[in-house]
Amino acid sequence: MERNSVNRYRLPVPENLLERIDKTSSPAHVGKLRNAIDFLVPENTPVLAAANGIVTYVKDDSNIGGSNPAYWNYTNFIVIMHANGEYSRYDHLTYRSSRVKVHQAVTKGQEIAEVGMTGYTFRPHLHSQVFIYIGTNFWMDFDTISVQDFG
Repeated sequence: MERNSVNRYRLPVPENLLERIDKTSSPAHVGKLRNAIDFLVPENTPVLAAANGIVTYVKDDSNIGGSNPAYWNYTNFIVIMHANGEYSRYDHLTYRSSRVKVHQAVTKGQEIAEVGMTGYTFRPHLHSQVFIYIGTNFWMDFDTISVQDFG
């Protein structure tokens, strides 16, 4: 059964820099990632926390990326846990651009990093997903949920 988000999320990038929201063209947005969203923006665009929460994971040590799937594991990303049990994840961040640390509380709209070209990516964009855990394996037991609108 498809689950929709119960939280209200804001745009994770400044609206004036947003070129397009893309939910369908990425070849990687299948299976568990079917509800992921790409926000097409210029490189170095600020990434904003989409809701209040606690940072649970930060990876920002990669400085490589490109259109080859071999770059998949080289994405820089941040994960935030929200009070309702949902998590948000932000991928393709610029090398060493994280402004937050694990266990840090963040507020909706707070700048947490910048958009880069790390990992498997064809152009600058922020890959974002809201997800829940459905098991015990942090890397495998999750499912993305649909965010209907950003307020």
